Amino acid sequence: MTRHTHRWASALLATSFVAVACAAADRPVVVPITLLGHFAVVNANIDGIDVPLVFDSGSSASVALTQAVLDRVKASPTGESSRGVDAQGNVLVYPKYSISRVQIGAAIFTDVVAQLDVHDPSYQATQVGQQGFLGTFLLKGYQVVLDYPHRTMTLVPPGGSPDETSRCAGTVVMFAPQWHGEPVAEVGTDLGRVVVWWDTGTPTSVLSKRFVQATGSPQSVATWTSRHLSLGDVDFGPWQFEIWDVSLPPGFDGFIGYNFFAKHVVCMDFPAKRLLVQQ
Repeated sequence: MTRHTHRWASALLATSFVAVACAAADRPVVVPITLLGHFAVVNANIDGIDVPLVFDSGSSASVALTQAVLDRVKASPTGESSRGVDAQGNVLVYPKYSISRVQIGAAIFTDVVAQLDVHDPSYQATQVGQQGFLGTFLLKGYQVVLDYPHRTMTLVPPGGSPDETSRCAGTVVMFAPQWHGEPVAEVGTDLGRVVVWWDTGTPTSVLSKRFVQATGSPQSVATWTSRHLSLGDVDFGPWQFEIWDVSLPPGFDGFIGYNFFAKHVVCMDFPAKRLLVQQ
């Protein structure tokens, strides 16, 4: 099983992060991305140092940085930490640090509380040259347009012109309200309705073995193809999922990952708590 990079529990069990977000411009910010090993990597400038980060929409953290980066930027420990659980059920503790400035493209965020990038030895992140992860916390004020085919991530601030906001377009799928603004939404499959996390930190689309077993489907298959993948009234199928033996909390049963983002432009409209997906 390929190790996926995100820690979904950051969004579930972590105490809240505090940051003052200051956008440097009131126009859309186009951020180049590099696709490495089925992950989107952005180049962030952290206190004057360029740092490659995997964009991980499966994490609600601001940024998670390696100890080497935290040492280079002389980040100050806050004395606080948050707790989470990875997809194998390992409990993790994330010490918090103060970062003066994070710049992503032309968007600047100040007084950011970051966390140490921590993984259990038995479940390490896939390495593609990253020095940490960019979560969704700093981006919650934007429409985030992920265009893997053109290698861009566009941050569209609220109040833009119709031409600017038109970048965030497509079939509308509302976020599941129980996940409090995270990109988790219901899709239709041949096995019925499934709640999935739209996760740039997962290298493929996944259903949990627990969910598949509960439907009465064969338990030994490693992959399963649904003839239909219904988003609203639009069918994006057929669609293949890998079946993973992962420990997920109640309330969601899998992930939409890299193979979907590679083919479709997806807008995560955080202010309106919805996805917009182009065919």
